[in-house]
Amino acid sequence: MSIWAIADIHASRTDQASGRPTKPMDVFGDQWSDHLMRLLEAWQHSVGDDDTVIVAGDTDWALHLDEAMETLERLDRLKGRKILIRGNHDYWWSSKVTNKVRKRLPASLQLIHNDALVAESVNICGAKGSPVPGGMEWTPENEKLLHREQQRLEVSLDARDPSLPTITALHYPPYYPSLGDSPYKDILEREHVGLCVYGHLHGPAAQGGPTGSHDGVDYRLVAGDAVAFRPVLIAREGRLMSQDEIQSHA
Repeated sequence: MSIWAIADIHASRTDQASGRPTKPMDVFGDQWSDHLMRLLEAWQHSVGDDDTVIVAGDTDWALHLDEAMETLERLDRLKGRKILIRGNHDYWWSSKVTNKVRKRLPASLQLIHNDALVAESVNICGAKGSPVPGGMEWTPENEKLLHREQQRLEVSLDARDPSLPTITALHYPPYYPSLGDSPYKDILEREHVGLCVYGHLHGPAAQGGPTGSHDGVDYRLVAGDAVAFRPVLIAREGRLMSQDEIQSHA
């Protein structure tokens, strides 16, 4: 039994007239051409029925839950258990409607929001995350979001089983090496998180996030276009995989 991760699926409803997604992603480059079909094929080829897949945000562009159900039901038909983290473009899932979303989720899907789950004898914790100071013009709204998401990450980590290893999923990068430490990096190190997966970064920006081991935590960017729309194997039989092992399965 294994744990996999992917982020930034960026799916959308099918337009009934054209049969195309209502928000086609190939406008962002050829690497997004037929990206969803490529992901579904890779998922079914790699993931086992008893495996778990972490989907670290930006699952569907929908504004409302009803519009996102096509994608959620499509994920449900794929192999494995799916654990979802909220992304900055998951407008269909605001914190205010989390309970409503949970009630309508297909059977193989679960959310992490102010809680934690266990999969294959590993803690799965997480939060959406936020921008961090230094990389953009900082505003009071940025500070408010940072504080809120810090708290959600800490609540999630507090809810885990301390006897088990921990994977944390964030949508935003937890920090940027070029900018130094961040509150998220400090939390991950203090709480002895073994592996942190994240998404959000695309194209050249993907080079700016952390990869490999830093101060005791392993980091892995799993944004769809950064991993050729193939779920990334991150744990097997209750053991977190090293960066070299992850690379060997890429």
